[in-house]
Amino acid sequence: MTESVAAFISVIVITCNEERNIRPCLESLRALDYPPERREIIIIDASTDSTPEIVAAYPDVRLVRSTKGFAAQKNAGVAAARADLLAFSDADCLFPPDWLKSVDRAFLDPGLDVAGGNAFPPPGVSRFELWSACVGHPAGGAMGFEANVASGPGAAAFAPGCNSVYRRRAIEAVGGFSANFNDGAEDVDISRRMKAAGFRIDYVPDLTVYHWPRPTLKAYLRWNVGVGVTKYNLRRPGFIRIVGNPFFPVWPVVLMVILSLFPGFPALPLGFLLGTAALLPPLLLLAAKPYRRLWRQRRKIGISVGAALCVVPLLTALRQAAISCGELKKWRSLRRSVRRSPST
Repeated sequence: MTESVAAFISVIVITCNEERNIRPCLESLRALDYPPERREIIIIDASTDSTPEIVAAYPDVRLVRSTKGFAAQKNAGVAAARADLLAFSDADCLFPPDWLKSVDRAFLDPGLDVAGGNAFPPPGVSRFELWSACVGHPAGGAMGFEANVASGPGAAAFAPGCNSVYRRRAIEAVGGFSANFNDGAEDVDISRRMKAAGFRIDYVPDLTVYHWPRPTLKAYLRWNVGVGVTKYNLRRPGFIRIVGNPFFPVWPVVLMVILSLFPGFPALPLGFLLGTAALLPPLLLLAAKPYRRLWRQRRKIGISVGAALCVVPLLTALRQAAISCGELKKWRSLRRSVRRSPST
């Protein structure tokens, strides 16, 4: 029996000021257990730091300079790639040796157009990094992408940008990545357009990368403000909807001011907050799929009962508050740009 030939795959990594992460990313890509002649590694770079100089030291890696923007850089990657299978990821990811073999196996199915996979935290992360990965982002975080999407043929709603593989024909059929999503959410947007066009998107459980979580609370909050910008692109909420979100940061302050008007302050707000803290985690665990999955997998993931019940829900609440801030930031930016634009 003749052994099947491995598919030729273009690996596309978009970068912008990733001098800290790009070297270990490239080392893990070069160590992939896949025939070198059957893959190419392309870095689409918009950096102002030393990232391009680091990439240039790798002769088997192709560097393409691009304007900054998730959609713009991914479109540049599509244009530069030679393969019909295009695997996208980010510079803050590491790749297990069988990553491209998993891609090759998945796309033996001729009906599969797009595949998305997991983005687990790497082994040896700090306690805070593991906690932040248990919030379930990106791509399901410590719980796996199944925490965010359904499994089964065509059941996945989208493929995550840090671990997604497309057939070229699917990207070209929908006109590529939209320029409206240069600051994020381009992966969700193109997935929605592909689903509407009849293309099949699957979650592939053995398609895994390792994604570095944010190492500090400050970095975590800053990242989620950026997530809020991308979510605004998808939903376009108005001002009232943004500030009316119960997680919007102003409401805890308002609540404390109102409670301070009652006798017994601060005992009353303290009791209220403690009571809320006691009730919120079980409600989250019962109501949300990622938290039910987290509870079942907590021993395997390596977090304590206390962290699962208290720390992760707190980080989730902070994430939602930061996302609301990001949505307001993008809303204000668009309002300013409209005011500055010349009248027609």
